[in-house]
Amino acid sequence: MVDVNPVPVQADDPEPEVRVFLDAVVQSGLVWALEDAAGWALSESAVQAGQAVFPLWSSEALAAQAASGEWAGYAVSALDLEELMANWLPGLDADGHAVGIDWDADLEGVEMPPLALQADLETRLGIDDADDDAD
Repeated sequence: MVDVNPVPVQADDPEPEVRVFLDAVVQSGLVWALEDAAGWALSESAVQAGQAVFPLWSSEALAAQAASGEWAGYAVSALDLEELMANWLPGLDADGHAVGIDWDADLEGVEMPPLALQADLETRLGIDDADDDAD
């Protein structure tokens, strides 16, 4: 189970949109994405040509707002935060994808490397890299 007592915001924290996302997903233990019978919704990056972005939302309602237009056939699906951190983010990084954070209905918003999100989540959760060294 993910600790729901987030570490206080630090002066060098990420941009405000990411902070809001981090606070919400740490509190709920869930992230939200869009899925259909063919798989997960991906978008082309507005930052890096040719890079796919896997958008994530901090709430079901925000994800549902994006399930319109070209993504009207997608359903909102929850992902466990621990699963995201253990498997999804490293896998997305290995595949060369970015993650989108709380995109709006026009599919615009923050893009970031998956391992940067992982590091931000670990910081917010108070996870220390030294824990990995003890194994």
